[in-house]
Amino acid sequence: MIFKKIVLKNFQLISIFFLAACLSFVTIIHAQQIPQNQIVQNRLSELLMDADSSIFTGYRAQNWLEISQLNIIHKTSLQDSAFGLSKDVTRDLSTRNFIKAIGRKSVFTLDPYLEAGISQSNKKEEITKNLSAGINMQGVFNNNFSFNLAVITNINQYPAYVDSVILSKYDKLNPTNNRFIIPGENTGKLNGKNSFSYTNFNFDLTYSPSKYFLASAGYGKIFLGDGYRGLLLSDNSNNAPYIRLQARLWKLTYNVLYNRYTNNFWYDVDGKPQPKFSTTHYLGFNTKRLQIGLFDEVTWLAKDTNFSRGFDIQYINPLIFIRPQEFSIGSPDNAMIGFNLKYKVYKNGFIYGQLALDDLNLGKSLDSNKQFFGNKYGLQLGMWNKDIFGIKGLTHRLEWNSVRPYTYGHGVGGNISLNYTHFYQSMADPMGANFNEFISLFNYSNERWYASLENMFTIRGENPGVPYNNGENLWGGEDGIPQFSKTMQGIKTKYSYNKITAGYLINPSNRLGIETSFIYRSRKSSIVNQSEVYFSFGIKTSLYNLYHDF
Repeated sequence: MIFKKIVLKNFQLISIFFLAACLSFVTIIHAQQIPQNQIVQNRLSELLMDADSSIFTGYRAQNWLEISQLNIIHKTSLQDSAFGLSKDVTRDLSTRNFIKAIGRKSVFTLDPYLEAGISQSNKKEEITKNLSAGINMQGVFNNNFSFNLAVITNINQYPAYVDSVILSKYDKLNPTNNRFIIPGENTGKLNGKNSFSYTNFNFDLTYSPSKYFLASAGYGKIFLGDGYRGLLLSDNSNNAPYIRLQARLWKLTYNVLYNRYTNNFWYDVDGKPQPKFSTTHYLGFNTKRLQIGLFDEVTWLAKDTNFSRGFDIQYINPLIFIRPQEFSIGSPDNAMIGFNLKYKVYKNGFIYGQLALDDLNLGKSLDSNKQFFGNKYGLQLGMWNKDIFGIKGLTHRLEWNSVRPYTYGHGVGGNISLNYTHFYQSMADPMGANFNEFISLFNYSNERWYASLENMFTIRGENPGVPYNNGENLWGGEDGIPQFSKTMQGIKTKYSYNKITAGYLINPSNRLGIETSFIYRSRKSSIVNQSEVYFSFGIKTSLYNLYHDF
């Protein structure tokens, strides 16, 4: 009921925006939420490299207002129409938005969202099908205010290994509800033959009166960093409500985030899932070659069995590394700090890295000459190059991620729900913790054509036979665990994920295209031997990322 009221209220708001747009006169405007789709973000990296200008790229859930006001990017390809709304009024539906209203200081667009495909897995006898349909609205007014609204309904089937993950994340508190959590998406209802139906909602309002300040609020995903994975915050889990404030001065870019997360089916008080709130500070310093990002975050429960806190006003504090409550004695909240680095080695490539520090106790490690389990951190190193082998439009990313056991988990006060999760999913790497991961990713684009080749190899320590959490499970807690640990402890389980994709954009403006993929995935250890081959083909709107490479 609440969801319906929110949708109705926002549709009324959009109607007002639409009328305002129709009553205006013609001009050119550039604004919108930049799709977080990996192909789009990869192209954005190319454009920023060509611009050879100073702009902080470590915050990757951007509105085009943030970049267009700097006036540094020059779009040169048909696919670049994904960046910004324009006054183009061509009747050719292969190059324009489906519906567009243009005014003197406003633009409004409406596009269908469509996915329809068939797939075949060697682990399933029947052909699987997926169907998603919805709308995507965008608008900009007076060069400084924009909105984005997407509502998408899905009826999807998945390969067998994804089914096994979905079926393990059901409503344990009310199993008769027949509700399951879909990786990267919402809760869904199980239909016949492992078909899941659910609806996604994405919304953003952004106000940017100048290049020095921006404020936004919405319901969506945030990604921090320059890698394929995000160890500080990624778009792996479901959408969440947020408020974002940004200030930009000289070579500094400062973002403050206020989020509301929840873990359905796990932590209930008075029979209801309890939300948790988060405050994040992210300070970026950048020159034409060097970028440095400083990160801190704290999460707390809105209510527990003793009292109701709601949004703790002490955490409205906008200053980084100042925790009025975390530095007091006995705080039950979960805090994390981090570091982001990017360096432009030459005109076509850069190296990057991240450090996520969840907890640290060097004293016990030095005393015993062993790694104390409370040393919880993740490390990322990577490199990205464009126009490799002299082929324009061909890029390559090579990335290594390593996360210590128990990182992103929480065991203080029994509030395991304070772990770094949302909708029962990791808000960082989908592999959780206790692993080493290597990723090679080729991307190619040429006007309407695109292709990618991903090879991922991960070794994760797993130990289902022990009576305590081995470190990979963010929900395992810390009761009875060994005092010392090492990365990949337990049974070394090897994951291999290989995917080749080719596609053609029917319309680059709304990212509707035809796409085919071939996937080979395996999981092997001394006690497990699984493999699956998966082929898919269909029509697809490529705006978001779904990380099924786990």
